[in-house]
Amino acid sequence: MEEGRPKTGPIWLKGDSKIGILLFHGWILTPDEFSPLAKYLNSFGYTVSAPRLSGHGTKPEDLRGVTWQDWLKDSQDALRELKKHTSIIFVGGISMGGNLAMLLSEDENVAGVITMGTSVKYHFQKLVKACLFFLGLAKTYRHVYYPPWVRKKMGRHNAYSYYPLGSAKEVIRLAEYTRDNLSKIGKPMLIMQSTTDHLVSRKSPQMIYNGIKSKIKEIYWIENVYHVFADKKNVHEKTKEFISRTASL
Repeated sequence: MEEGRPKTGPIWLKGDSKIGILLFHGWILTPDEFSPLAKYLNSFGYTVSAPRLSGHGTKPEDLRGVTWQDWLKDSQDALRELKKHTSIIFVGGISMGGNLAMLLSEDENVAGVITMGTSVKYHFQKLVKACLFFLGLAKTYRHVYYPPWVRKKMGRHNAYSYYPLGSAKEVIRLAEYTRDNLSKIGKPMLIMQSTTDHLVSRKSPQMIYNGIKSKIKEIYWIENVYHVFADKKNVHEKTKEFISRTASL
């Protein structure tokens, strides 16, 4: 694999039940993050779709000019396609993918939402926005940096090694838009979050929980894992439990 160029396609696993699962990967990541979870959920007969969002899974340069509205359109298109095959749909996502899932929740076929490390508030968000602005005056791209303690937790992920600074701004804009529209969300929601997330504020899950109007909602903390944790066994089991319980209501 060339530096900065993870190449991967979407995931589509056909099931034999009326339940479909739509999963959105995080920023600079790929649908590969969902491969173990998708196979696990498909083993219960669910149809699982994990599309590749615009600018991802090719080369970092392809993210230039892509807006969060483009990612939202991708997610809407994927939902429309899954509705052709299933009638009860759960939407979920890693990091910004969870923001997209929340924004799709008003669709009548969506039965529940699952977020994994999703933010409506990042650590030092105002400072990060200022840094992105000033860095953008001098350069177009920035290499991804992980502190040593984060590298010990994260394992291997198929992600870009550098990114356009403008794309990082779009991720923050998506988080802010989601926060401003939390009160529109009324579907059951499972909010999963790492206790040691280096990107997302520990306040973010509670902000989501308090902001949505859902009667069925839960925060599930996962101990001592990286920001991206969709490969964990307890995440798989918790996701399946939430889907089974919610689909039976």
